[in-house]
Amino acid sequence: YASLIFTKLCVISMTALSLCPPPKKLVRDAHWDCASVASLTRGIIETYLLLFYLCIEKCDKTEWEGRWKLMNLHDHMSRLKMFKVAENSDEQVVQFEGYTDEVKSDLKNTDYFKTLDEKQKKHFLKGNTAFFKSQDEIVKASGGSVDEFRFRYRFLSNHTHSYPMRFYRMAENGRGTGVESTSEVAYSGMCLSWIAEYLTIAKNDFEALWAPHK
Repeated sequence: YASLIFTKLCVISMTALSLCPPPKKLVRDAHWDCASVASLTRGIIETYLLLFYLCIEKCDKTEWEGRWKLMNLHDHMSRLKMFKVAENSDEQVVQFEGYTDEVKSDLKNTDYFKTLDEKQKKHFLKGNTAFFKSQDEIVKASGGSVDEFRFRYRFLSNHTHSYPMRFYRMAENGRGTGVESTSEVAYSGMCLSWIAEYLTIAKNDFEALWAPHK
């Protein structure tokens, strides 16, 4: 799974880089879209947190099994909810509902899940979350600064979800029109620097996983 997630990190990073104008196009005929780069940057950060939580962070076999079973439940419930609102998908809904109890039972029967209190069990069995830990807890466990993460994540989320911050002050900042401006260049550069930072950390973590096998 570390190989799959690391590959996903690299692919998204290359896509983000491809959205930024190459040096030969700077100043002329360049299309700028820092908001789209920001959206991909958020995806990269989330993907790294997944890599750390599932593959890098040290935990005993019992807890890891619980983490994996919770992800299976989240995957199952996400697909079920998707099919329930899709057209002509009654057959898929019936199929997924047929083994919902089995997927929940797999989680319930893990030794780690049994250590949780009843309120936590009820919460996680809804399948709305894929992690036992919050984002902030994962960031802290990975050695990152929670305050710095929150600043970055909120900045990127405002662009990802087209919140007011994405289009307010567009005219005065010369941003969001596809044309080069100080804001477009600065924000795109900032996102690329964050991507480089997370890619470097992910690369080091990934290599460390394979070190014992060399």
